[in-house]
Amino acid sequence: MKPRTIIISDLHLGGGASDPGDDHVYDGDQLQRFVSGLTASDAGKAGEIELYINGDFLEFAQTEQQAYRGKDSAFWCSEKESMQKLAAIVLGHSAVFDALRSFVEAGNAVTIAAGNHDVDLYWPAVQAELRRRVHASLAFELGSEWVERHGGRLQISHGHIPDPANTFVHWADPRMADGEGTLRLEMCPGTLFMLKVVNALERDYPFADNVHPIQRFAKLLARQETSGFFPVAWSFLRFGTRHPRIMSAQPDRYGEWLLERIGREDDLALALCAAAQTAGSPALSIEALRSRLTGEDDLAAFIIEHWSRLQASGVASRLEPVSSNVLGDDPAGKTLGRIKAGGDFDREALQLVAKNRAAFHEATEVVVMGHTHIQDECLVTHKARYYNPGSWTRYVDLEAHPEIKLSDLGKEASFPYSLKFVQIDAPPGGGALVSSLETFEEQAADF
Repeated sequence: MKPRTIIISDLHLGGGASDPGDDHVYDGDQLQRFVSGLTASDAGKAGEIELYINGDFLEFAQTEQQAYRGKDSAFWCSEKESMQKLAAIVLGHSAVFDALRSFVEAGNAVTIAAGNHDVDLYWPAVQAELRRRVHASLAFELGSEWVERHGGRLQISHGHIPDPANTFVHWADPRMADGEGTLRLEMCPGTLFMLKVVNALERDYPFADNVHPIQRFAKLLARQETSGFFPVAWSFLRFGTRHPRIMSAQPDRYGEWLLERIGREDDLALALCAAAQTAGSPALSIEALRSRLTGEDDLAAFIIEHWSRLQASGVASRLEPVSSNVLGDDPAGKTLGRIKAGGDFDREALQLVAKNRAAFHEATEVVVMGHTHIQDECLVTHKARYYNPGSWTRYVDLEAHPEIKLSDLGKEASFPYSLKFVQIDAPPGGGALVSSLETFEEQAADF
């Protein structure tokens, strides 16, 4: 084990210059310079560093979007599709992979842990290609929520498993056969929402996928004056986090109200059937639609699956709540700011996860997580310190800027970035781990 561990997470490398949706900050070769700097350091020259990339290193979910050809929303990419995406990422960031190779050749180690955006790392062909490109010793951490270093004194987790919107039922091995017998990966709710909703929005609002956590982006959607966004926002909060509530603590009645309308309004049901029609698929009858939508979870899944066509056809606007008795007494009636998704999975949520982990493992001195893109550092027990280095993407702070609208997300260069890493050193003579949250480079917001 190396005496120094450097942890970064949520880099989201996409297709590089040829990919307008690549959110990784690389305009100044930041990651390449960071890795090269580690190699040139005294510890790097001595081969004393493990670079641990703690999830969401590679942006499979949004790169080379046409590669994904799945027909069932329960399943993500096949191995062949993931390889097509990987080829675009490696080509788009060749300098980064060259820097990683030089880092390992100097005697250092690189470990890549899978996150919810790069579950594709489970494919053997993906691992083999990355080892070919970086080094045969490249290590992967798959299948476990937590990874330990230094005899359990350092606890590491990406942090998506406790998040209802991004969890996996089969994280130990998410590969499974779809209805056609093709081996595919499990699809988590957040990836489905990204695939069906956010990727379409990015054409007009390139920064849309940088709002984290994703529950908060859903809330931003329904805050818009443009009609049609509320249904999909409600659907994600229902589908991905279960049981949204009005902030006044009144029960959410939107799903009940919409199901009742679909049950009695033939013209609305027929419009939904038409929007769900895809080329080559059999026509959906009103009776089949109504028997499919037996509850609110079915309704939410249907809206997410067909949202782009519902929006394009104008049907989405017909699903908007139209009266205060649907969403409480506020006559404004349709802002998702009054919906709670059982709480955002954000800073406080991960602090609690870290605290529980440290309390359960008495040897813990340092806990490091990622996932939320929210930088953090705090003491979670009397001796355990928690860190989150945040992301290597530009970010949106909706807490600091609640006035931000969807239209603002087209101004990508206006948003800030802060590229941080966690450094943990094991003293040569023994003793407690020495840890810190460090800044490599940052840029302030321009608004």
